[in-house]
Amino acid sequence: MASEAAQRAFEQNNTGQSSVWQNPDTGNSGTVTPTRTYQIANGQYCREYKQSIVVGGEQHQAYGTACRQPDGTWQIQS
Repeated sequence: MASEAAQRAFEQNNTGQSSVWQNPDTGNSGTVTPTRTYQIANGQYCREYKQSIVVGGEQHQAYGTACRQPDGTWQIQS
């Protein structure tokens, strides 16, 4: 569910717009929010993002970069 929300956020969301996910089986939830979009020298698009995840009632924050692959999927780089 988290990876589906991330793919949706990277492909469709404007900068600052979050995709939300929730797993009803575990109660875990989170958001993925693109924070910056840019194009690298080879023409590939990349997006910086922040992610908030709630696991077992504890909230965790993460930051990273994902780049669009030739097949249209987004791959997390860091």
